[in-house]
Amino acid sequence: MQLRTLQMRMEHTEQEILEQIEQYMGKHQIAPTMRELSRLCISVSSTSTIKAYLDRLKEKGILHYEPKTPRSITLKKELPQAK
Repeated sequence: MQLRTLQMRMEHTEQEILEQIEQYMGKHQIAPTMRELSRLCISVSSTSTIKAYLDRLKEKGILHYEPKTPRSITLKKELPQAK
């Protein structure tokens, strides 16, 4: 797989995760757990992969969460618009 294709797929998955977090929080007034995110996201089904994506988004400064603390996800920035 080409590097650019992989990067595009990862960006798409990040966007999907962010959208699911936003929708869940809007509906339930609390953040989803990693397990709930793995059920909601079409691109990712593993909680360890969800954690890896959350770590990437945290490094980018888009969200914050406390490891080993359920429902601690907070969005720090407005979601980037899909291209």
